[in-house]
Amino acid sequence: MSRDLIIVTGGNSRYFALMSDLIRSLRDKPQGRDIAIGVLDCGLAPDERAWCEAQGARVVEPGWDVVFGDGLAPDASFRAMTARPHLRSYFPGYDLYLWLDADVWVQDWQAIELMRLGARDADIAIVPEMHRSYRNFRDGRDDFEGANGQAYADAFGAETAARLIRRPLNNAGVFAISARSTAWKVWAKSLASAATRSANMIDQIALNVAIHDLGIKEARLPATCNWIAHLATPVMDADTGLLCEPDLPFAAIGILHMTLGTKWAPSVDLAIVRNGRRTHETRSRSLRYPGPGG
Repeated sequence: MSRDLIIVTGGNSRYFALMSDLIRSLRDKPQGRDIAIGVLDCGLAPDERAWCEAQGARVVEPGWDVVFGDGLAPDASFRAMTARPHLRSYFPGYDLYLWLDADVWVQDWQAIELMRLGARDADIAIVPEMHRSYRNFRDGRDDFEGANGQAYADAFGAETAARLIRRPLNNAGVFAISARSTAWKVWAKSLASAATRSANMIDQIALNVAIHDLGIKEARLPATCNWIAHLATPVMDADTGLLCEPDLPFAAIGILHMTLGTKWAPSVDLAIVRNGRRTHETRSRSLRYPGPGG
């Protein structure tokens, strides 16, 4: 097995069904059949851990990589958040580390290749939560700023919150970092600082502080490399069966991230695209892998 790339995910039993979808979405593709996979066991049952190992994944139980402030006691599953800047320690010996949250799955391998290329040319390859279709830049802007502004304020203070809420929010659910990158240490230090004051989304908040204030150079990849499903429901291309962005040119989504309630929804209504044009048809389907075309 090649040591140039490992794809890592993690979670507990609550997320196992989604995690297994993710792993199948990798193994079902020719490029992913032999790729190294790592799993952070943050509360898996023995049979769930065994299933991951049967897929060729290396399963590791992480420790707590930060010390939380007084009164802060996150659930054990939160280790999947605090371990992210320390993936090299849990899975040593790889040239590149690609993290995928348990609630994502890969539809188009090109997104993996873009993550790889981005990490080659920058400290981290990551996707800002920005797209012309996303509701956080229309009717949902106040909610978006409120939730993330509070998380910034809890961890780093009101001044930082007021300043950084105006900057792009990079989503920490999908990222790639080379083993040699300085991003690991800078992010780890930022996260350790945040943990003394907050447990509110601190993995992502600390990473954004590291990018915007501490000099981490990011390669900003398109939204199709980490599609935030609760911000815009994909459409389905009837000709290809693929999930796509909901506005022209209806580019295929590479990595679908089933955020918030979309991960548990039994079905969503998907608008249908035919011959490059949106129709009046809809189809009710789950967003989970293998998706509408599976």
